[in-house]
Amino acid sequence: MKHFLISFLLIFSMVTSAAASYKDALKLFEAGKYQESLNIIAAKLVVADDMTPDSPNYKMRFLAAHNHWKLSSYNSAVLHFQRCMQIRKDLTDPYVDLALMLYDIKKYNDSEHYVKRGLEVKQDPMLYFVYGKLAYHFKNYLKAKEFFEKSISLNPELYVSYNSLGLTFIAMNNYSNAYTAFSAASVMSPRSPEIFNNVGFSLEKLQKFPDALKYYEKAMLLQPENTVIKANFERVKLLVSK
Repeated sequence: MKHFLISFLLIFSMVTSAAASYKDALKLFEAGKYQESLNIIAAKLVVADDMTPDSPNYKMRFLAAHNHWKLSSYNSAVLHFQRCMQIRKDLTDPYVDLALMLYDIKKYNDSEHYVKRGLEVKQDPMLYFVYGKLAYHFKNYLKAKEFFEKSISLNPELYVSYNSLGLTFIAMNNYSNAYTAFSAASVMSPRSPEIFNNVGFSLEKLQKFPDALKYYEKAMLLQPENTVIKANFERVKLLVSK
């Protein structure tokens, strides 16, 4: 009994220490100190514990993947995301983030591969969001619309899907529906200059210039250095003043 208690306390101490290290690594990541964050993870990650119940390795590897992503060490990020998939077969987060990373670095076929694999695990709204981004990139706007709407049906508060749906409607010259989608996104994310700019653009396309100007102004107040927003504001300001 005494031997069991000592073993339990030793394991508990190791898990507690790893959990504390994870918190420290996460703070460094949030501060933009990605290599320092990785150094802590490397010092504490015990590979042999990957599949041990209650092991912190899933969280450590997931954070390591994001550090590598930030450092443009994409192959290392892929390996950590893949290991996360093996450790927690019930979670779609590694599939979502790996698909997003691969999309960002223009590996679109690989991105789609992980979207499809993730959807075999669960119908995740973020996976459909990435699917929509892929379809939009390849100018398959009907498919993009379908995927963004599916994403929204699974999570009605996912503002990024509303915003991307609005962009899809813009590409389809459906400005009324674009305005509806952008407006929904702006309610959910009321501090986004990009979304306010998009609302303004849809209103401009609908020739509602005074309303468009109000949204461009909101966007410019949030991000005055944005040259696109400033150009939109100045252009519509001239139209309203005529």
